[in-house]
Amino acid sequence: MSGKTSIYRFMSAGCNGCDVQILECLVPRYKLADLGVEVVFTPEEANVLAITGGINVKGREELKKAYEKLKPPKLVVAVGNCAITKEIFDKGYPMVGPPDQIVPVNFYISGCPPRPQAIVTAVARALGATLEEKEDYWATPEGFRGKHEFDSEKCMGCGACAQVCSSDAIDILEDNGKRFIKVDYGHCSFCAFCQDECPTEAIKLTKEYHMLTDNRNTANVTNEVDLFKCASCGTYFIPARQIDWALERIENEVSEYKDFHRDLKTAMELCHTCRRKISNIRNAKKLLSQLSSKFQSFS
Repeated sequence: MSGKTSIYRFMSAGCNGCDVQILECLVPRYKLADLGVEVVFTPEEANVLAITGGINVKGREELKKAYEKLKPPKLVVAVGNCAITKEIFDKGYPMVGPPDQIVPVNFYISGCPPRPQAIVTAVARALGATLEEKEDYWATPEGFRGKHEFDSEKCMGCGACAQVCSSDAIDILEDNGKRFIKVDYGHCSFCAFCQDECPTEAIKLTKEYHMLTDNRNTANVTNEVDLFKCASCGTYFIPARQIDWALERIENEVSEYKDFHRDLKTAMELCHTCRRKISNIRNAKKLLSQLSSKFQSFS
């Protein structure tokens, strides 16, 4: 886009956090003015629409009107998680969004809220421009929680991250012998609970905060692990690495149980349905009895 770029802000059903960050972008140090960017007060003056917050019944028609009044090329940028998925407002009875169900959205910026640096860079990229990020304020501060990174060698696909996630941002999906752990940046609040609770330290939040995308379905990061087939019925039911991890942990905690390595592994390789079969229940009780006797002998 050449010439002057005018941005009109539209907010509906949000906490105002992303709106404040957009205003922060206007301070001189971010150099948006050098790109010919300004914020205007009416949609008729603008060719870029920045949307913050989810959309409710009162905002729906106003958003449509604002979009129609934009000057070409009518670029729409969804800023923050609520503008991508409605986030914590998702189940609210007056909600009708997210915005891309009402007007076309060209770009999405994840964050709760995104840093002003992320917004500025996203706007520059949307305009086909590049900003030099040399100054100190472009760097991330110590302890910053940004884009997730999986260590595929450590991740066993146990799902602990999804269980502890306070934002329901992590989905566990299974297909064709694979388990997929997906972090959805339309919901993630970057609290780092997943990082803190991962038993193998396989997931961490990096300092990366640039997460602009033109497709909200790609606003995520995913890791996959192989599932193990039940030794009895052949049904995929648990990540293979999780069996090995659990067995190793048991034997490390109680070294005497290493004598029962084969029996323990055989028991773990049965799915929940097959474990309920009478013959397997008998085997399980026998193994538990042996383990109990072993434990009592050295305690």
